[in-house]
Amino acid sequence: MNLVQEVKKRYPHLDEQDVKAIVDKAKSYYYAYRYPALNNIDIYDEYRIEGFQAEQWVLAACDELIERIGISSVTSYRENGIQIDFGNSAQLSSSLINQVRPVVGVIEPASTYKPSTIIPHRCCGGKRNV
Repeated sequence: MNLVQEVKKRYPHLDEQDVKAIVDKAKSYYYAYRYPALNNIDIYDEYRIEGFQAEQWVLAACDELIERIGISSVTSYRENGIQIDFGNSAQLSSSLINQVRPVVGVIEPASTYKPSTIIPHRCCGGKRNV
């Protein structure tokens, strides 16, 4: 799925550069929450957003980022002191963040991943499929 085109369909009033910037920001959040121990993921081609859940999460993050540009997802507001609150996270809602499960372990680029690789399991001496 081309995420930039999908977001552009949803928000036709945004230009191409803004949509690309929003999609890239949503992807960077996904990578940060999915792979918290790997702080150097800058290679979008090798670490692609794949799978229905991941794509839908990025699209939902784009929706939230765009909505917060227009301040439509404020959770609380004060009039005289002018205080606006988006909840726990200034960028994305905590319910959206909690949908991403972090990956722990060795992460390889998609180009080197082999699903049939068998790795010996250290704790029990058995083998498991990766």
